[in-house]
Amino acid sequence: MIVSQSLALIDSPLLNLRGTEIPMCLILFAVHPSHPEPGYRLVVAANRDEFYERPSREAMYWSQNSDILAGQDLSMGGTWLGITRSGRFAAVTNFREAPPDPLPTMSRGDLTTGFLNSAAPALSYLQDVASRGDQYRGFNLVLGDSQGFYYLSNRQPGFIELTPGFYGLSNQQLNCDWPKVTRGREQLKSIITTNSDLTASLFTLLSDRGDGTAFSNSFIESTTYGTCAKTVVLWRADGSVEFEERCYVASGRPGSIRHYDFRTGES
Repeated sequence: MIVSQSLALIDSPLLNLRGTEIPMCLILFAVHPSHPEPGYRLVVAANRDEFYERPSREAMYWSQNSDILAGQDLSMGGTWLGITRSGRFAAVTNFREAPPDPLPTMSRGDLTTGFLNSAAPALSYLQDVASRGDQYRGFNLVLGDSQGFYYLSNRQPGFIELTPGFYGLSNQQLNCDWPKVTRGREQLKSIITTNSDLTASLFTLLSDRGDGTAFSNSFIESTTYGTCAKTVVLWRADGSVEFEERCYVASGRPGSIRHYDFRTGES
């Protein structure tokens, strides 16, 4: 039986699924890149990696709040990435570490969902989260609205205001030196500054199988665990948003595709 490199990595002692968080998810994003014209407020290319059997719902406008466009983790009720028609963006990843003892009971998906449901400015919401960060397992949180974009982890002090530039986030701190983060940031910058078809190019970037080195590949595939969703978000300076999600099932087989276009109506 031939076992793929990605499956071999998942089953290796290095990742230790039973003892640590699984270090796979990836969010590559650019805040106010200067190119291309007419300009973008935010460009996101993200892979959600999870056990295929974990119940989740594809990206859609939520029945509980039709302002929210996001996928939903049906186990805990939150989301890993979403945007609202009123102009709010949130994304979260876990943090690779041995689980604390005792385990905090709050769901990290509530951090993103709470912001998307809120009317509070991103900065004040982030400050509130920082004050109660010990209620959650390790997380990386990216939030943004018309006032700015911010990063917070409960595994380092303070928060970071995200100035115009290119960023990579996986399951360590922002812009860590994992190959898929460093290489992904450079590829993201090249795509945004030179390519006219951002959506297609960003999905190609998210499909990188890497070279078999731990943490190197953006796309994970095995029979039980892997990239369940690729998401590209293009939030233009004029407020228009293009959101596309491509889902995958066991062994990396393609599933559904969801595409949305709308214009934010920030106050």
